This record gives sequence, structure tokens and C-alpha cells, in this order.
Amino acid sequence: MKQTIEEFLQSLSESTETSVEKLSKIISKIRPKSIRNKEESIENIEAMIQYLEAYPEFRESLSSEFNLWLIDSKISNNIASLGILSKQGFKEEISDRFYNKFLPQAPQKGDFSSLFAILFPHKKDPLWVNAIDDALWAKLWGILLYNETLHVKTKMYLYHQIIYATEILAIWIAAEEFDEHYIRLDRSLLTKDSAFIALQREISSLACTIQNEDPEAEMTKLDFQHIDVLIAQCYDQVNFLRKQSLNKGILVSLTYNLERLEQIIQRTQKCVQLIQEFETDSFYATLLPLFKEVVEKNCSRNSLSDVLNQNIKILAKSIANNASEHGEHYIADTTKEYIGMFLSASGAGIVIALMALIKITIMHSGFSPIIETILASLNYGFGFVLIHLLGFTVATKQPAMTASTFAKAVDRADTKRADQHKLATLFMQVSRSQFAAVVGNVTLALGVSCLIGFIYAQNHIPILSPQELQYYTENFNPFPGLFYAAIAGVWLFTSGLIAGYYDNRASYLDLKSRYMHLPFLKKITSQAMREKIATYLHNNHGAIMGNFYFGILLGVTPFVGHMLNLPLDIRHVAFSSANLGYIVAQGELSWLDFLVGLVFVLMIGLVNLSVSFVLALKVSLKSRDAEFGNFFSFVKLLFQEAKRNPRALFFPPKKVEEA
Repeated sequence: MKQTIEEFLQSLSESTETSVEKLSKIISKIRPKSIRNKEESIENIEAMIQYLEAYPEFRESLSSEFNLWLIDSKISNNIASLGILSKQGFKEEISDRFYNKFLPQAPQKGDFSSLFAILFPHKKDPLWVNAIDDALWAKLWGILLYNETLHVKTKMYLYHQIIYATEILAIWIAAEEFDEHYIRLDRSLLTKDSAFIALQREISSLACTIQNEDPEAEMTKLDFQHIDVLIAQCYDQVNFLRKQSLNKGILVSLTYNLERLEQIIQRTQKCVQLIQEFETDSFYATLLPLFKEVVEKNCSRNSLSDVLNQNIKILAKSIANNASEHGEHYIADTTKEYIGMFLSASGAGIVIALMALIKITIMHSGFSPIIETILASLNYGFGFVLIHLLGFTVATKQPAMTASTFAKAVDRADTKRADQHKLATLFMQVSRSQFAAVVGNVTLALGVSCLIGFIYAQNHIPILSPQELQYYTENFNPFPGLFYAAIAGVWLFTSGLIAGYYDNRASYLDLKSRYMHLPFLKKITSQAMREKIATYLHNNHGAIMGNFYFGILLGVTPFVGHMLNLPLDIRHVAFSSANLGYIVAQGELSWLDFLVGLVFVLMIGLVNLSVSFVLALKVSLKSRDAEFGNFFSFVKLLFQEAKRNPRALFFPPKKVEEA
């Protein structure tokens, strides 16, 4: 191995290649042949360090070239911007990445982003780079960059570039204070000297003091302490703006900008730390994590999936918080709440039986497919809205809310990993709440539809024609029925996102104030009545729109499948139970077939709930940068909890302490 390194460095020292090309070859020599073999990269870098230490003539020759390149480069802007979200936003960013992916930008002299693109061109380079200990990287870079002749010049150049980068970052932070969206969230930004401006002033003052080479050690130390306090205040201001957005609404673009602002503050904090620790042992301890972060960001610089995932996370942040505020209302802890959940779901079951009857009537009427789809969609949409307005509960609408509550429990953990004991307990609470809601929906939807069907039969008016009876009976086949149930689960999850979006939109537009000053309402209602109406419409804007669009999605899916000649349809637990009731009323179903159909209805419900819950939980976790943890350990804990108290899966505890 040493002989190979020796031959490699010998040829490198005799080469006429540029310093960047030589450095690229050194990194390639360290890179393992297989990305999975991280030990090889550690062996390679150790061998490289050992040889360079043993033969200083090679080291001096290489380091001289690297130092001259470094001094000739402009790195302050790269220190400030590498790895930070782009200012231009999602659309322009995706366009630029698409273009650069297929026609990369030509390398720019003295540009660090070009340097990292040349040194670490492979997508999986971060895997082996991160596997190498910081101490080894520090040793390698120290050897390659230390040069007797140029050492002081390079050191001072790098020092002043870090200072200048910190000034750039501070200016960016200060400029954000005048963003109209931030002012909408916090009007006091117009009247007070905020931490953003104060930080810029302090860093500018510190930079002038250092660059004038007139620092008093004690004063400089106090300056750094003051800057640390201001940076903490900047974080507090960003968190305050986020909290304000929960009440006043937030745009996706604003979430993006807040995320970017936080990244800039973090980079400023690291740069200030680098200035403070310059020429100390702690310097590399701060610099190396930044180096690894930049390598990782560089390797995904043209990744379309990376920018999509990044913006999906930002979108999730702007929506999920609204859903999480309502999750607790869907968890029944006491017997009173449990009975209330059952009765609320029972009311929804009655409405759903009537909605299923209207759907059958529409199918009877002989409309064209497009008219039939429009009417069916409106039936579903207005029906779900009516259920909400009456205060009833559709069981499968719960997961989007309760998943956010789960994610909030994860978010509270310091490690951003789930406290799985707490989650297992929470799952038991959600499970019995879902059970009460599903039983309420299914029991009443099935019972009312049977009753309506028998009334029709007594009057010799069959609800279902022979063809329709066969069609609805075939709907209870496990395949593709459960696949269609999964599609309905996706729409349930989507409706949760829509509800979150419109709740957020209501806060952003301040709908309550708009309704309060609506001329039409002023004419026909009193002040007190208008305030009640405005408050209700504001608070329920998201739920109403989410329910309506959920109905539309259910209605149009079969038509889209028909148009595309694809097997697309939906199966929803409540409507399936109502349809089963109408089949039973025809009197052509045996007890065994009825029981099989009922089991299938419950299977549909399980798929509806599982798909929507998993998707909603995933988005909620993504929005919080949190992890669920090991799934199998969670299942084990859940099994132990269920084994210890199986009744708690379906019913609330017998005794609950009074608050």
C-alpha cells in the first residue's frame, strides 16, 4: 500500500496538471473502490498521511501549489452560501437544477462550489467522507495546506475571508427584517431595533476592530459574548414568527424563507465560532463538520429529488401544524368522551345511509357518465360537509388529525426520536377512539339502510335492479376491493392536507375580520350574531373545504378510471356498510354471505384507516425532522401493552382520575 502511495505521489509531483486536478487525484486515491467498504477509505487516508509526513519534499511541493490557489480564490461568498437554501425559490431552483443536471456549468476559477464539484463528483461520496474521523481529515488538510513560505499569508487570508463571509451573512439577516410577510406576523419589527439589525451592527463593529488590528483581548471576548446573545435572540425571533404564523397563517413561500433564514443564522453562528477559535485546537472541530455538510450538499446540488423532498418538508410544515391543533379532539380518554364519539359517529352513519340512497337514485336516472359523476361528487361533497356542520364524525376522517398528535409526541423528545412507550399508550387511546367511531358509523349506516330498504320492499319498489344488485355484491370481493379501499385512504390523507391548507389560508387572510365587515351580513344580522357566524366560518373553513374536496375526490375517481381504461374505484367503510344494508333488504343474501360481507366491510375500514394514518404520520414526522424509530420495537411494545390490558384497545379504562 505504501509503495502504491509513493508511486502515486511521485507521479503527482512531476505532473504539469493544475493544483485542483492534483487535489482531485488525491481525493480519488482515498475514495474506496466500493462505497460500502468504508474501512478502505480510512486505511487509504492513514497511508496518505503517513507517507506525506515521512517525505516532506513532496508535501512542500504540493502545499505550495494548493496555497497559491487558495490565496487566488474568492471564498467568502462560498463560505456564506454553500449549502444554504436558494433565495430564488422552488420554481427557479428546480429549473436551474434540471438544466445543470444535463448541461453542467463550466468550472469557475477560484470558486469553491466548482472545487467541491470536482473533488466529490459522486452522489455517494458523503458516505465515505463521513465515515472518516474528523481528526484524520484535520491531519490531512493540515499537511496539504501547511507551507513554510506561504503559511502566514494563507492563514491571514483565510481569517479575513471568514470575517467577510460573516459580514455578508449578517447583512442577509438584517435585510430580512423588512420582509412584508414578517412584518404582518410581528408589527413590532417596524418600531423596535430587532435582533436582526443589532446582530449586523455588532458583527460589522467586530470586523472593523479586528481588521484594524487594534483589538483588546478582553473587549473582543465581550464582543463575542454579546454576539452569541444576539444570535440566540435571532433564533427566538424566528421561533416567534413561526408561532405567530399558527394564528395568523403562513404561505409556503414564507415557510421556505423562515427555513432559509434559520440556516443563515446557523451558518453565521458557525462562522463567528471559527473567528473566535482561529489558531486554536477547537478550530478544526468546528470547521470539519461544516466541511462534511458542504460535501453532502454539493453531492445533491443538481438532485431534483432532493429539492422536491426539501420543499415537500417545507410544505408539510406549513400545513401539518394546523391539523395537529385538532388531533386531541379525536382521542377519547374517558367513558363520557367514548360514548360521545360513538353517538357522533352514529349520527354520521344515518346521513351516510341517505347519501348512499341518493347515489343509487342518481345511478338509476340514466344520466350521461359526466353528469352522473358531477352529481355523485356533489352528493358526496355536500354530504360530508353536512355531517361536519351537524357535529357528527366520520371515522376515517380521524387519522390525519391523530397522526399529527403522534408526531407532536415525537417532536417533544430531545433526540427527535419517538418515546415509543408514550406512543404505544397513545396508540391504544387512538385505537379505542377509532373503534367507537367505526362501530358507530357501520352500525347506523347498516341499520338505517336496511330499514329504508325494507320500507321500499314493503311498497314493492326494489331499491336495486338485478344488475345493480350483482354489481354491489361483486364489490365485496377482497380483490380489487381492498386496493380500492387503499385509494380511498389516499384521498382521506389528501383531504387532511387540504383541510390544513385552508385552515392556514383562513388565518392568513383573517377571514373572521372579513366576514365581520361583509356588507351583506351587516344588513341582515346583529353584531353579536355576525361575530358568531364569522368565528364559526373562520374556525371551520379548513374542515368544510377538506370534507367537500374529499367527496369530490371519491366521486371523480371511478370516472377517471373509466376514461383512462384503468381499474380505479373507491371503497369506503361507511358507504360499503350502507350498500351492504341495501343488499340485505333485497332478501337475497344468506346469513353466511352477510357475515362475510360484514367482515369485508371491517377490512375496508382497516385499510382506509391504515393507509391514511401512515401517510399522515409520515408527513407530520417529515415536517418536524423527526424519526419514528424502529418499527419492530414499537410493535413489540404495543403487543406487550395489548397483552397486559387487551380491553384498552377497544374500550376506555373503567376508572379515570378526576382532574
